[in-house]
Amino acid sequence: MSLTGLTIIMSTILMLWFHKPWNNRFIFASSTVFAGGILIEALGVNSGMIFGTYHYGDILGPKIMKTPILIGLNWLMLIYIVWQLVNSVQTDTFTKLTLGSTIMVGYDIFLEPVAMAANMWNWSLNTVTIQNYLAWFVVSFVFLWVFKMSNTNYNNPVASRLLAVQVIFFMLLNVVNQISGL
Repeated sequence: MSLTGLTIIMSTILMLWFHKPWNNRFIFASSTVFAGGILIEALGVNSGMIFGTYHYGDILGPKIMKTPILIGLNWLMLIYIVWQLVNSVQTDTFTKLTLGSTIMVGYDIFLEPVAMAANMWNWSLNTVTIQNYLAWFVVSFVFLWVFKMSNTNYNNPVASRLLAVQVIFFMLLNVVNQISGL
């Protein structure tokens, strides 16, 4: 459980290390998603109005406005990876954004039980609301649109592997959770 923060940091560093091209558009899009991720989560956790009523535990490290800084990095990494995946699909922009947002919601559905068991965050009444998944879809759509509008095209060789690493990491946490009865 204590490796969660390190995994997010190292994965993001690795992703950025292999990113090309570095330009102002990419830096703007990445900064917007990072800061926007922290801001939307801070608004959500402090109001209960965006995702529902939840709060973060201490496992994800230092917080700004009750929101771990790592949440911004995780939003950035996930949006970056998902945009690379869906941008390679030969279809219109709306379909790419919808597909990417659907992938993001699928990831969140998979992540929620593990995150709650690991005390990364907890939901009121231990129930993840439909509101959370709808908000994830909308926020993901907007963040993916930011990457689209930045017109940054990239083919990062480690991006899809990092998504696989995150999925495997959280699967292992789920197995540990099931075995240890957390």
